Amino acid sequence: MDIKDLWKRVLAELQITINPSSYNMFFGNTYPEKIENNEITLICLNGFVKENIEKKFFSLVQESVNRIGKGTFKISFTIKDRLKEQQEPAKAGPLFENMPSQQTPRSATSVSKESYTKSNLTPKFTFETYIMGKNNQLAFAIASAVAQNPGKVYNPFFLYAGVGLGKTHLIHAIGNRILEEKPGLKVIYTTGESFTNELIESIKSGRGGGRYTSNDFRDKFRKADVLLIDDIQFIAGKETTQEEFFHTFNALYMTQKQIVITSDRPPKDFKKIEERITSRFESGITADIQAPDEEMRSAILRKKRDENQDAVSNNVLDFIAEKIDTNVRELEGAYLQVLTYAKAFGGDVSVETAAKALGQKIKSETNKAINLNQILKTVCNYYSVKTADIKGPRRNKELVIPRQITMYLIQELTKTPLVSIGEFLGGRDHTTIMHGVGKIEKDILNQDKMREDVINIRKELSA
Repeated sequence: MDIKDLWKRVLAELQITINPSSYNMFFGNTYPEKIENNEITLICLNGFVKENIEKKFFSLVQESVNRIGKGTFKISFTIKDRLKEQQEPAKAGPLFENMPSQQTPRSATSVSKESYTKSNLTPKFTFETYIMGKNNQLAFAIASAVAQNPGKVYNPFFLYAGVGLGKTHLIHAIGNRILEEKPGLKVIYTTGESFTNELIESIKSGRGGGRYTSNDFRDKFRKADVLLIDDIQFIAGKETTQEEFFHTFNALYMTQKQIVITSDRPPKDFKKIEERITSRFESGITADIQAPDEEMRSAILRKKRDENQDAVSNNVLDFIAEKIDTNVRELEGAYLQVLTYAKAFGGDVSVETAAKALGQKIKSETNKAINLNQILKTVCNYYSVKTADIKGPRRNKELVIPRQITMYLIQELTKTPLVSIGEFLGGRDHTTIMHGVGKIEKDILNQDKMREDVINIRKELSA
């Protein structure tokens, strides 16, 4: 049996046996190099993957290979950088036939610098450098399918996530893959803010006889084959921008051009974006990215350590992953802080060193003074409601949840007595506050959307 066919069948079996998070993390990038005299060499992306397969899954792999290959094989694992390899690996079985991103090596120089400049994409954000886990598996799968067949499936694709969770990386990865595989397509990446600023500039320039006219602006975006817009929430409350975006969206959608949009919240939660626009966001497919769990955070740090060849033990990385549970951006920032501290004061990077390096950060986050008005204002800004309405008697659905979240956060972050919270929120009875706090505590456990909203608001409070 051909080694690629053998490994493909082994992966298909492992995919059923192992939980999706572990499968994607450890086998999504593992492929066979050769088979000689019943000795099989398998390639791993980094030391973290190799170490975990050998410790946790070796017997399972060995058993599957022997049974499917109908023989006794000796299996060894080695490490190679897939970005530098030119050998095509095996695919990961039927469930991942349409996800070549983590199975096919790429050349980092295959796209010209001019193409990146015109598209406004960042080359370093690729599928190969994106770590997939259970928190982002669906988003990754959809993004891969979109990149493979732009405009054919999942159009539009709306991706939402909190700050620093990887949505910008993923939207760039889509564009970069399309530039690599379909260089004839016009790919444009922009942000909601840049779209607005360019529109304003085109209007001003047109009125003043400048070179960049409204027609130039429309040609740039409406003649794109793939339009990637990051942080679309920026256009909320901007009527002229929304009008232009609406017609741009329609022009592209009607000609089956791919549209990918990211935001910090799902379409139904927008308050100052017209319904005709949000309904179009929901006409395709929507996915979100959750905060990574501790295992995923450790994997991210291990990958960064291996890429940089830093002398940092797994124990230190696990400590950082345990202490920094907000988002990937802060996690990588904490890792850099530990390395900088160790370099400045000398000595090895130990758990004790990491504790000292992060001590002030952890302490400052824990002890940061937050008052009741800050919490109320932050919640109101997040949900686009007025503080007077939260304190008022109205019980509309769009006010009840922000009001209860305000109760919950005040009680959790300030330890203010329930009676005082009630007085602050318009003279409400303490039993009402107790009910509101309990409701949010329950919803955080059972509803991903509620948990994400509370996390995002807490991030804004600690920013």
